[in-house]
Amino acid sequence: MRLLMSIGVLAWILQPAVGLAETINLAASASGETERIEGHLDSLAALAILVSAIVVAGLLNAKAAKARALGTATAAFLCAAVAGWFFLFVMNTGILENPKPNQTPLDSAKPALLLGQAVVAAAAAAWLALVAYRQLHDSNVLMLGRENDADRYGQVSRFLHWTIAILFIALIPMGIFASIIPEGTSFRNAYYVVHKTIGVVVIGLVFARLVWNRLSPRPALDAALKPTERRVAKFAHGALYVAMVAVPITGFVMTSFHGYPTFFFAWEFGPFWGSSDSATIAWGSFHKYLLPTLVYLILGAHVAGALKHRFIDGHKQAFRRIVG
Repeated sequence: MRLLMSIGVLAWILQPAVGLAETINLAASASGETERIEGHLDSLAALAILVSAIVVAGLLNAKAAKARALGTATAAFLCAAVAGWFFLFVMNTGILENPKPNQTPLDSAKPALLLGQAVVAAAAAAWLALVAYRQLHDSNVLMLGRENDADRYGQVSRFLHWTIAILFIALIPMGIFASIIPEGTSFRNAYYVVHKTIGVVVIGLVFARLVWNRLSPRPALDAALKPTERRVAKFAHGALYVAMVAVPITGFVMTSFHGYPTFFFAWEFGPFWGSSDSATIAWGSFHKYLLPTLVYLILGAHVAGALKHRFIDGHKQAFRRIVG
């Protein structure tokens, strides 16, 4: 929360920097148009993503091994769907070749960034499919209590963890693509409806997780970790929580200063205050550039550290704390 306050203070300090608009074109220029797809298919798409995350999170923590295998297989399918969405849809829209005019020079890297994420999603799908196949031959019964134990997470923490993880990761490519869709494109607002809806859900779930951590303390770190690894692990966990709250909140603030509403499924709210070029620049710089960069670094380190503990250091309990 201290970092969130620091972000707010820094954003306030940067508000007078309207001159940055020469190189950072995030100025408020909303037309007020919020065209919705007929039948609220955009809201239904957001609901489908949310339900998918909930189903996968539930199956991953099921008692029966075959149910957990189904959860892993479904996660593999979702990763494959992300890759398919990019290669079969995004690449055929022509938007990558003719995107919305860059707001900063960094925007020119977004098509390549989307490609990289699609490749990672395809690789993750293949790996998860292999894991699911192996789980089919596992007969272990997973017995979990609702609360956390001394050495592993309980049902509630695991469910919140995987639901948040799936939704947060889904937000990344969706947000990047939405930001380069040219004005006037028929499905442009639909992507923002889904993106903002999922963002609001993530904020609620992260706060629920923080409350639950108070009610049911997290397990102690693996005793096999070195002192330096313990410090890095604590920092990474804390930074991830901050990022998962800061990214959607800065997006909400930027959106309101930009003059656009916030969506939550079929509902539409705001903007909650008047448009401001300088404030849009300040908050947009955090939401679109600084925080995403930190998320890539922190999330990458989090995943790499978990894989290292399991496959290099041979700490089998590293994964079982949250998946077994």
